[in-house]
Amino acid sequence: MNTQLVDSIVQMVQTLPPAERELVKQKLSISSDFRSERLRQREWSDNKTELTLEDRRAFLRKPLAERQLILAQQAQQMVEHYQTSTEWGELMAGDIIDD
Repeated sequence: MNTQLVDSIVQMVQTLPPAERELVKQKLSISSDFRSERLRQREWSDNKTELTLEDRRAFLRKPLAERQLILAQQAQQMVEHYQTSTEWGELMAGDIIDD
């Protein structure tokens, strides 16, 4: 895992109010739930399924700390994707206007 990302997450968690900080600790201490959430997210990204309005609303109903953890995980997945995939770089290599 990217240590810069981990450091920024730790700093973010430290600035949370005590109740939200406790929620983060609970979420991290329940490793099986944490792993299943990561697996569910990876399955979603593999399926590339559109989120329904209800899925989006359910995400917004989650506590802020939990949403931040999910977004941090997704950001890490994108870092891994862009570091391992060269396809996106090939798209940026050509001229803007082809003759």
